[in-house]
Amino acid sequence: MNENEQMRGILVKLRENARLSQAQVAERLKFTASRISRLESGDTELSSEEAMLIAKVIGTPTATAYAEYLKTEWLITEQPGFNHPSREQLWKAEMALQRLQSLENDPELKNAFIQQIKALRAALERVSQQLRSTDHPTVLIGPPEVGKTTVGCELTGLRRADAELDLDEQMALQTGGGRVTISEVHMKNGSDYTVSVDPCTVEEVHQYVSEFCDDLLRTLAKQDGDAGGISAEVERAIRNMSKLMIKRIKATDGKIHSEDFALDLANKFPTKKDLLVQILTRMDLPRRISTSITYPRDATISGLDWVSKMAGEINYGRHPDFSLTRRVEITVPIRILGVEDLNIRIIDTRGIDEPSSPRRDLQAYLDDDRCLVVFCSKFGDAPTGASLAVMERAIYGGLKEALLQRGLLLVLPRGDEDCKVRDNNTAQRVSNSDEGRAIRLDQIKTTLLHHKLQDMPVQFLNVRVKDDCEELRIEIVRRIREMRQRKEAEVDVLVSSIERLIANKKTEQTRAVFQAATKALRIWFSKNGLLPDAITDSHGKLLQEMAGLRYVASLRASVNRKGSWYNFNYWHGLGSGTRYQTVQRSTEQVRVLKVLINAALQDNEFEPAHDFLKFFLSEVDRTISEFYKRAESLGEIAFEAELSGDFNYWSKTQSRWGQGPGYKNDIKNWTNDWFSEKKRKEREQFIDAEVQKLWQKMLSELSAQISSKEQESN
Repeated sequence: MNENEQMRGILVKLRENARLSQAQVAERLKFTASRISRLESGDTELSSEEAMLIAKVIGTPTATAYAEYLKTEWLITEQPGFNHPSREQLWKAEMALQRLQSLENDPELKNAFIQQIKALRAALERVSQQLRSTDHPTVLIGPPEVGKTTVGCELTGLRRADAELDLDEQMALQTGGGRVTISEVHMKNGSDYTVSVDPCTVEEVHQYVSEFCDDLLRTLAKQDGDAGGISAEVERAIRNMSKLMIKRIKATDGKIHSEDFALDLANKFPTKKDLLVQILTRMDLPRRISTSITYPRDATISGLDWVSKMAGEINYGRHPDFSLTRRVEITVPIRILGVEDLNIRIIDTRGIDEPSSPRRDLQAYLDDDRCLVVFCSKFGDAPTGASLAVMERAIYGGLKEALLQRGLLLVLPRGDEDCKVRDNNTAQRVSNSDEGRAIRLDQIKTTLLHHKLQDMPVQFLNVRVKDDCEELRIEIVRRIREMRQRKEAEVDVLVSSIERLIANKKTEQTRAVFQAATKALRIWFSKNGLLPDAITDSHGKLLQEMAGLRYVASLRASVNRKGSWYNFNYWHGLGSGTRYQTVQRSTEQVRVLKVLINAALQDNEFEPAHDFLKFFLSEVDRTISEFYKRAESLGEIAFEAELSGDFNYWSKTQSRWGQGPGYKNDIKNWTNDWFSEKKRKEREQFIDAEVQKLWQKMLSELSAQISSKEQESN
């Protein structure tokens, strides 16, 4: 939609909301009614000047605001749409940036507060960019079988309205029993129902099939040893794609007998390379190249039924045009959560079946300050151990405040289990679900208190209860708007600080107050150029996670892919270890710095510097967060080239599968041996030196924001 079409559409809506006819608007403007009609329809070009006149005569507060909006000139940042939720704050930022631009050649500004002005300008541009986007992912995290897919369907309109249907049948996406969805599923706004996929590469499919062949041949050979292999979801898809299903037949004696076509094929081709070729040929991968399919206009079934059919066929490997998926994206022709001015995306993540292992996909959502993180737990064990494990890792990674600001614990009672709770005092069952939930909430808060997360919001949802569903929608939208309000408040602080610095650029007294207010901070920066020594090696966390794996198949899958597996990733494990180590090393110094800033904010004598100090405190939080992420990235890549290219290590670990008990322990010991070599110890020293450089660079950037030209010249 171009600018002219947008203006016409807004004017029509403003006129209709004001309950004015085209003739009434024309009369106020001394136009003919036919001219207004042509302007609204597009038959006559509509200028911004004419649009302003029409908006003014419509006269409602919204129409008057639109007329003012059309007069604004955006010279530095991109102009948002009139209905943008943060339009007023973005205009406030634009005006402040325009003022700063006009002062670039002011000689007095160059000698007073120039460093602070530069920092404020950069921050204002950054916050404006963040506010301009209305995209907000809402990610559902939890173990398999907890109900994430059901929640996702409820929130996105992918639920049939027929209350007579079984709950699973009401959902357009397959639910029930867990381990149904093969990959992460995104649900978002769109113009029509569409199912899009990010497919696995041919190499990834080959690796899956190779592991499937290993398991078939081991079953035929009746070999003892470590059980398990590829996930049930992937095996199911491979079997369907290759038409090697398990057929169950009821015999005359009433017993169910199974016929496994894949095992039959393995009997015919007992050599792995031959079996691999047979299965891949049956899968017909060259044909499976489609990545998207849209609801046809001439469909004879409803959009929900179509989505259910297509998504199910793709997920189960039954659609002949689609390969195995890494991610599925479903668009729905409604506004998610009924919100017009925000683009909310609901993300159903893969279930957490390895609580001890950090996952890169979940870490990315935790680090995304636009993302609302919803931890899903069953009623009886909330917060579930899998969710607690993710929360603990987030805290160790320096994200405690992020959890409190962007986290939500969603408790999912099933049936009437919230009515079966017993009162702690009377030992009698509660009289209604509200009482049961109140008792359970107290227990949940106690658990969260042990993790210092007692302030995390908790929401109950029984998807059979209409009020629960509505309350969850309201809560999610409220939390997302709170995120935006925090950014909008940053604009106010930045603009206020800019105005004060500009107004006082000639005032020696103000400059003296600023110097006094930041003196303790400058002293801190001069004395904290080094982090304390690391207590452990960065790879220690990787070994700990390896030992804590619930399923040896997770380690096997990672080893087979040279460490790159979503459920246990060597590189992310090394990065997480470096990040946790860095947080531990820097926590006390960061705490002292914040204490000093807050002390200056509490001192009334420093009031002229308070606006800037508020901004500076937020800058410390932002740069510390970036520092932790950079440390994690450093840890990920420091050993990658050397370890990924070590043929002997991977050959040894890959051949260990199927050789009897102790698989996980052997891999762990060999990995520890690899990192214990002298040249690897030297690599640890390299990581430490690079972390110190990142710390010093961060301190230098922060210190520059409270320095002055006079100080630099002295």
